[in-house]
Amino acid sequence: MIGLAMNNLWRDRRRTIATMVALTSGLVAALLFLAYVNFVEASLAKIVIHSQGNGHVQVYRKGGQANLASFPAKYALDAEDQHRVRTLIDATPGVRRTGSDMTGVGMIQLDTRSAVFLATGMDPDFEAALRGDGDTGAGPRLSDSIRVTPHLADRIGGGKGAEVQLVATSYEHRGNAIDATIGDFFSTGIEAIENKGLRMSLASMQELYDTSAVSRMIVQLDDRATTDQAADKLAQALEAAMPGRFEVTTWKSPQVGQLYNSFMGFFNMLFAFAGVVIALVAVATVQHTVAMNIEDRMKEVGTMRAMGFSRRRIVGIFVLESTMTAGIVAAISALFALAVFAVLAGAGVTTMLPRVAQPVPLSLSLSPEQMAKVLAMGCVLIVVSSAITTWWRLRRTVRLGGKHAQSLARVLAGGVAAFTGCVLLTVPLQSFAADASPDVARMTEWLRQADMARGGHANLTWDVAVHSEEPSGITDTRYTVKVRDGDALIRTTEPRRYQGERILIASQAMWYTKPGLRRPISVSPQQRLVGEASNGDIAATQYARDYTPEYGGEVTLDGRDCHKLVLKATHGAVTYAGIVYYLDKRTLLGVRADFMTASGDVFKTATFEYGNTVARDGKRLPFVSAMSIVNAAFPERFSRLIYTGVSEAAHPASVFSRDQLTAM
Repeated sequence: MIGLAMNNLWRDRRRTIATMVALTSGLVAALLFLAYVNFVEASLAKIVIHSQGNGHVQVYRKGGQANLASFPAKYALDAEDQHRVRTLIDATPGVRRTGSDMTGVGMIQLDTRSAVFLATGMDPDFEAALRGDGDTGAGPRLSDSIRVTPHLADRIGGGKGAEVQLVATSYEHRGNAIDATIGDFFSTGIEAIENKGLRMSLASMQELYDTSAVSRMIVQLDDRATTDQAADKLAQALEAAMPGRFEVTTWKSPQVGQLYNSFMGFFNMLFAFAGVVIALVAVATVQHTVAMNIEDRMKEVGTMRAMGFSRRRIVGIFVLESTMTAGIVAAISALFALAVFAVLAGAGVTTMLPRVAQPVPLSLSLSPEQMAKVLAMGCVLIVVSSAITTWWRLRRTVRLGGKHAQSLARVLAGGVAAFTGCVLLTVPLQSFAADASPDVARMTEWLRQADMARGGHANLTWDVAVHSEEPSGITDTRYTVKVRDGDALIRTTEPRRYQGERILIASQAMWYTKPGLRRPISVSPQQRLVGEASNGDIAATQYARDYTPEYGGEVTLDGRDCHKLVLKATHGAVTYAGIVYYLDKRTLLGVRADFMTASGDVFKTATFEYGNTVARDGKRLPFVSAMSIVNAAFPERFSRLIYTGVSEAAHPASVFSRDQLTAM
């Protein structure tokens, strides 16, 4: 029977060869596509584990993944936490090395050009070893210098060796800055953040954020396949030692491995669809070939039946022919796929992966088990489809629809639901006639009087104590403020460790310096100085100069009749894009201010008290004594500013010179 099958294949060798070519194409396509899926999986895993510095297992404070960005100090790991976690990690089997990192956001500045950065700080030895094991080409070893992405360097106009300054809000909710030098470039591996990426040593990161804490602990294992087992053991050990304090994640968890999970889900689905299409094509090819073969050999089949061959035996001959064909096709497909793998490996071909910024060397491979499974499934499909087709064809029961076949599809007449709606017209109502509304000049004069009660348009000196509370802790800071007709110099006096910090507001520009900085840093009035208080909240009170008022009517606020003014910024160098300002009708003092984002949303609210007085033009005029600023989204986050020691002073213009700032 084997000899008969071989003879039949050879006798009709043209059809046999055509069938083999078609089937080989399908199997080779399946093998290459599976190899490409393996390549994408391995490349994305290396990026997540090694290039991005996530390691295989991560340890956070409970809730840290979701809350580190908003409350870094509260959800960071302090020195005691780090020691406890490291001890338990060292006792976990399969651990190669342990490290830690910090993440943060801030501004990088070179001369007058600045840009937002997303930074990672990591121990240089651990980072180099982790990256080296992954062979991801993420750049040279970290050192005292920083690494930035080429896109970020272009945004600030700096290259290797450029001396830059980094500005951020510390874990104590204060503005802070450090000097840095661009040592080299790197790629984040993710296109969406390629224009913001920055890396530095962990020590530099901790100096910038004024902390000894870290964001998380990182574990690198000997074998990626043991990730889940190691994570489970470590989680159990941590829970037993300190219940409810830590959480353990892996490189494939939704937030850590977001890049890997999103694209591997896509590729796996793509492979499943491609596999189904290839299988259907192979089955159709086999069925067509077998059907034509039987049709051509009907006389031979009839002779065999006359000679006493049963239908089952004849089917067996055709199936045996298909089995031999499938075996040859499998062998040829395997050899062809291996040849393609070798050619690509020697050619040094690179390719781009979705959302990955840097090209990756294309390297295709399959394990023997994977190749055997694909080839075995292909052979089974060929043999089974051949057997079914032969059986049906010999019984003359195969019909492809017949002359009466027709489509039963219907076009359903869908009723389209009519949209019925009404347009609601809102007509703004005012409690006064149009001709009674104050004009811009009059409202600007109101603002000027309110400004003077908060230090604007005058030569003054005062002290301000800022008490800030957040879920992560309490901060108390004191400043001495000197103002001269809109310019201001703010000096930190407490805590002692921050003495010497200075902020200069001059000519609608703002500069920050501290002992040790090479040069003053240009900062924005919107940046947080401490707690909820921005740089511009301390002294830059020039609403009459910086905003255009619109009248919003008369309102009653806490029992006081007030004018409601809607202020729109006249330039970009202001603390807030817009303000809804409530002035007491009787005194024209500011009662409350709702600070707006550029989109018009309230994000902070301030209230004012006027228990101080200051001598001006021979009169004692009211002056602000307290200002409370509350975060609109998180009311538990607030700052209270207390003003004392308010007095007139004749400050020379040189006090407010940037050139003199570092010499003070």
